Amino acid sequence: MARNFLALFFSLLALLNINLSANPTQATAIPYILVSVAPDKFFVEKISGDTVKVELMVPAGASSHTFEPTPKQMLNASHADIWFQIGESFETRASRALQGHNPKLTLIDLRKGVDLIIDEEGGGCHCSAHAKECCVDPHFWLSARQAKIQARTIADALTQRYPQHAQLYAKNLHSFIQELEELNKEIEAKLAPLQNRTIMVSHPAYAYFCRDYALKQLSIEFEGKDPSPRQLTNVLTRARHAGIKTVFIQMQYNNKGALLIAKELGAKVVTLDPYAEDYFTMMREVASHFAAQ
Repeated sequence: MARNFLALFFSLLALLNINLSANPTQATAIPYILVSVAPDKFFVEKISGDTVKVELMVPAGASSHTFEPTPKQMLNASHADIWFQIGESFETRASRALQGHNPKLTLIDLRKGVDLIIDEEGGGCHCSAHAKECCVDPHFWLSARQAKIQARTIADALTQRYPQHAQLYAKNLHSFIQELEELNKEIEAKLAPLQNRTIMVSHPAYAYFCRDYALKQLSIEFEGKDPSPRQLTNVLTRARHAGIKTVFIQMQYNNKGALLIAKELGAKVVTLDPYAEDYFTMMREVASHFAAQ
């Protein structure tokens, strides 16, 4: 359905003689870059400085797992030089449509070189087939350690496309990696005294964060859906056994099951936004809330 819509959209543009090659950024000579999620916008801007204009595909408050771009977004995206992707399903569908009208669009997979986590329990897997690639956890930006790998991938792609800025990108990359290393040490120190290291979340977005700092993620959501009554009973049992006092929810998802469990446990509810654009602030807030649970 979505693929047919995108193909129809570009066919209509052709019939209306809308020239997709007329890049609105040409007047200012600033290249146009796409990212799928807001933390990657932060990453690209940290490295690129003001040499490119970065456009976000998945807006604040939306889920990247169920997102579909609007016609306006697709029209803007058709002018991009590079799209930094994270492996979400909408990226494949949109990329095919875009590259058919902009063959120069370069797709960069930010999973390259990252130590990926496979969701073997199905908590965050949104495909019924449970194919290994489909069930790769896409929230890998939530590791300050793995973020360094993504930063290098971004710097390499920008340098290859815009070699005239190579020195700037190298300098900014070096500074950014230093900041990430300092962030990692800060989070390690903050979470070191934590006794209860099980984190209960509405959506399983924190596997990379938990792996870095020896935490365990207990997800209420199962296969992208609220738990069934049987699953709900199982989750409640595990939560009581783990001594859960806090349930962490996200604004991007339906939190009905999480709120019900929190009520049953007498636990407080805390909203976190792992998709926030201000990466350093977001990571520190996650660490602080986990440390205080």
